[in-house]
Amino acid sequence: MLLKWIRCAVGDRDLFDQGQQDWADLQGVPGFLGQRGGWDTDASSIAHIFGLWAERGSYQAFMRGPHDLLAKRQVGTYTDIDVRVYETLQIIGHSPGDVAGREMLRVARCEIYEPRISHFTDVQASVWNPGMIRALGFQGGLFARRDANEFLVVTQWESAEAHNEYRREHFPRLHERAEPTRDIQFMIGHKIPLEAAWYVPPTT
Repeated sequence: MLLKWIRCAVGDRDLFDQGQQDWADLQGVPGFLGQRGGWDTDASSIAHIFGLWAERGSYQAFMRGPHDLLAKRQVGTYTDIDVRVYETLQIIGHSPGDVAGREMLRVARCEIYEPRISHFTDVQASVWNPGMIRALGFQGGLFARRDANEFLVVTQWESAEAHNEYRREHFPRLHERAEPTRDIQFMIGHKIPLEAAWYVPPTT
């Protein structure tokens, strides 16, 4: 499964919002597994969009086919764009679900010291994933990889309050067990309240 992360720098949020809703036509594209996104809480002019694809073949077929026609509808609604595609390594509980209420995404992009990659991926499966699954308000997530040492953890939460509770009640113990400071060369995190109007359900 592929995870596509799109980050856009936006001048006019209303104009971008209208353009983003036009991506509803993704539903029905073979191999498409859903899309969601929202505005970064720490940078209100940055929009994040995440799309899921069943495998690389269906994604590449989409990029060769209807992508450009859909993308034309949003030309001029952003000033800069960064697109990254990751291979999913682990599903945390289950894939993130529908966007229905106050859901938010927590995103962590990590660059790992090469000798520590095996340890980092092992503790994601044995420590972090079970710890998050037990937390109230956790709604699924993905652990994915791009290039040799770049990893992405995307988790969906019922609300910012649910994630804050996890940080207070579970995170310190999990952090102590996982020892991430020995693995991580660089990390940046984002909190993204989801825009329900940007959600595109998967192709059925």
